[in-house]
Amino acid sequence: MTILKEIAITLLAAAALLLTSTSLHAASVWKVTNGENTVYFGGTVHILKAENFPLPVEYDKAYAASDKLVFESDIEGMQSPAFQQQMMSKVVLTDGTSLQTRLNPDTYAALKTYLDSKGMPILNFNSLKPSMVALTITMLEYQANGFDQDGVDKTFSKKAKADGKPVEWFESVDEQLAFIVNLGGDDDNAIINYTLNELDNLPTLIDDMLVSWKGGDLQKLNDTIVAEMATSSPQMYDDLIVKRNNNWMPKIMKMLDDKPTEFVLVGAAHLAGKDSVFALLEAKGYKITKVK
Repeated sequence: MTILKEIAITLLAAAALLLTSTSLHAASVWKVTNGENTVYFGGTVHILKAENFPLPVEYDKAYAASDKLVFESDIEGMQSPAFQQQMMSKVVLTDGTSLQTRLNPDTYAALKTYLDSKGMPILNFNSLKPSMVALTITMLEYQANGFDQDGVDKTFSKKAKADGKPVEWFESVDEQLAFIVNLGGDDDNAIINYTLNELDNLPTLIDDMLVSWKGGDLQKLNDTIVAEMATSSPQMYDDLIVKRNNNWMPKIMKMLDDKPTEFVLVGAAHLAGKDSVFALLEAKGYKITKVK
């Protein structure tokens, strides 16, 4: 698994293609029930191309049947000037180090070669933490490939606000900021190398993600993204998938014990694989069916 895949599916970015081969009734939307109460789940990607709209009708069905929406994070809060200012204060190096001193010579040289090819002087990035550099070049690559539309989560956040439908989230803006700042853990070189190594594979990566997402194919999503991440980047997998899924479970179980019907919209990678939210729910006896 690469940093590009994880960012795309779970945190900051996702790419999209026009997938005409996907079944009309396939979508990443499910219904979870304990026999009395229901929670809908929608797998999301976070930025899309214009041709990905309209979204599959199953999303609208779940939205119409729900009393409130629940997102990974406080989407509006993350767009506030206060959050942006706080984020910049966390991603700038203030300990006397620089990007060059944080990276080994080979990694720094590879990053410089990439940035030179894009006409971006590496000195412009020298005061940023490696995690922020990785996120920045990832976003630049997606934008260069035309991914400039709101994703599933932001689309429904806006819709809920317009309709006056209540919105909640699993993680605060401070928790999201911690994920961004600490992305890659203590290995500064790894996060840069993960990112650079996958840039050439971006079209294939995008295709794999979107086929899995739009078709609601959790097995393929696990095989091509989640399981690979668990093998090649176990620390990132644990931090961004396993720990977060387990942190969300008490809130999800509480939703299944009350009468209001929630529509939970989270990155699709959280719904696939042996450590997924769905695996945790199935182990507790909840029934999961695909919305059609």
